[in-house]
Amino acid sequence: MINKILRVFIYQMILITGSFAQFEYQLHTISEFSNNRIDNIPFWVKMNRWGTPTAYKKNTFNSVNISLLRDLSQTTQFIVGIEGAGLGQRNHFVNSELYIQVSHKWLTLLGGRRKNTLGENDLPLSLGSMVVGSNALPIPRVSLSIPEYLLFKIGKIPLKIKGGFSHGWMDKGMYLEAPNLHEKWLYLSYEKDNYSGHLGLVHEAIWGGSTHTFGPQPTSFEDYLRVFFLLSGSGSSTSKEQTNALGNHLGMWDLGFKIKKDNYNYHLYLQHPFEDQSGARWLLNYPDGLWGMSIHSKNKKAGVTDFLLELLYTMHQSGSEEVSDSTYGWDDYYNNYLYRGGWVYKGNVIGNPMLTLGQNEIRDWTHIVNNRIIAFHSGIEGNILTYFQYMVLLTYSKNYGNYHDRDRSMKRGIEYDYEGGLNQLSYRVDLKTNKFLSKNNMTVTLSFIGDRGDLYEDNKMIMIGIDWYYSTITNKQRK
Repeated sequence: MINKILRVFIYQMILITGSFAQFEYQLHTISEFSNNRIDNIPFWVKMNRWGTPTAYKKNTFNSVNISLLRDLSQTTQFIVGIEGAGLGQRNHFVNSELYIQVSHKWLTLLGGRRKNTLGENDLPLSLGSMVVGSNALPIPRVSLSIPEYLLFKIGKIPLKIKGGFSHGWMDKGMYLEAPNLHEKWLYLSYEKDNYSGHLGLVHEAIWGGSTHTFGPQPTSFEDYLRVFFLLSGSGSSTSKEQTNALGNHLGMWDLGFKIKKDNYNYHLYLQHPFEDQSGARWLLNYPDGLWGMSIHSKNKKAGVTDFLLELLYTMHQSGSEEVSDSTYGWDDYYNNYLYRGGWVYKGNVIGNPMLTLGQNEIRDWTHIVNNRIIAFHSGIEGNILTYFQYMVLLTYSKNYGNYHDRDRSMKRGIEYDYEGGLNQLSYRVDLKTNKFLSKNNMTVTLSFIGDRGDLYEDNKMIMIGIDWYYSTITNKQRK
């Protein structure tokens, strides 16, 4: 229903702002071919692809992205974006982008579904953001933001700021009525000479809607304010919501430090997740987070242009004892007692893809069955000869499930699949050229991807991707 409304609205906006001939545009197409069965797709093929389906032996993946841009004035731009992706079958087609955007100087108003991540980690080599990454289909929303750092001063101290807030709509999924999404984020950055640091806070909340177990949830403007300020629920909410904050709250603290040298840039960062007030305000889960380091070469033709190392650690979760009046524990990242679908949109985890979806005898609905993880990840990019580039992703993880399912399994005498930890190795190697058939706007990629371990079925896959890109938009126009 939301997609239909957006299509009509976008068309009307184009008519209002003028004909297609007055727009600059860019066109991007992708086609992928592979040799694998649909039930045997490796981790680094199906993850971090914006919720779109993957190519397999009998079906080619295709996507088309069209962006239209018009300068309404020297400081104001109007942008429309549409992307369709699928496997040539009706039930395997998605609108992965469908939005309108108006940017005036440093302020942007967006309506619809647009690809966007929150976090300062280095993509595409990173595992992904701890809160809003590239793993799930973008959530339709209306947002007002400062998307790029804006310089201002507090006294004589120069600071940069960016941030924004959104109202979005989750999918119906397992609910009687789809809940709402509240989102806000704020980043501060300070730079002096060749050194800079940033501190960011991202807050997400699922609220409203109606569930099978708890029925309709409050959705008045007063309730929205309660969600916005993390206040307890009114008398119309559940007893737990009246004791704690209304809605399912999660987010992250994002810290980083950068050093610029003559030949290389260095970046150290930490994304620390929180699932409730104990993590957000008191940092009781202080060891947990995505810890990263990246090195970027300023020589674009170097053998190694980018190198990244990350440690994902989510074992603590505020303690191993179940939450009570006197203890905080079992943060159970991305899960929630009220919104049982969890931090998931259209069947994919919205945040970091290392946290695994599934179901078991303890909780017989689809939920995050694995959120206690130790993972070591590395990524590297560079050049081979003149016209060839490469990218390598290598991820080793030990997976321990979650506290809740483990505890209930022990009490019921049920064998727990994650007892002692499951080892997993996933890898991807891309070889690509952007000079295919002497065309500067076409890139061909040959990928070797595989899994080996206890968490996923052992498999290997070969995939060929063809990217074609054309644009009339200059770098100065593009935002």
